[in-house]
Amino acid sequence: MDHHVIDTIPKRILEMQRLEALFHNQGYLICQATGARICDFDKVVAIFTPLSLSTDQVMAVHVDEAKEFLQTCLLSLHY
Repeated sequence: MDHHVIDTIPKRILEMQRLEALFHNQGYLICQATGARICDFDKVVAIFTPLSLSTDQVMAVHVDEAKEFLQTCLLSLHY
């Protein structure tokens, strides 16, 4: 397995734990797709966007918005 992949997985787990801690601290997360509050952590989808080989941006999106949000992000890469 690629060394980069081995390093990335633990970092992503830590980012998910940070999102969960933020959720428990505030009682909600903000959906990156709509700007609405997500008050049920089971409805959060974490989307990881690579910024470099060693850094990801993690975004919280409501499960109902995740597919369209991700498709929009991917389509914007083609333009």
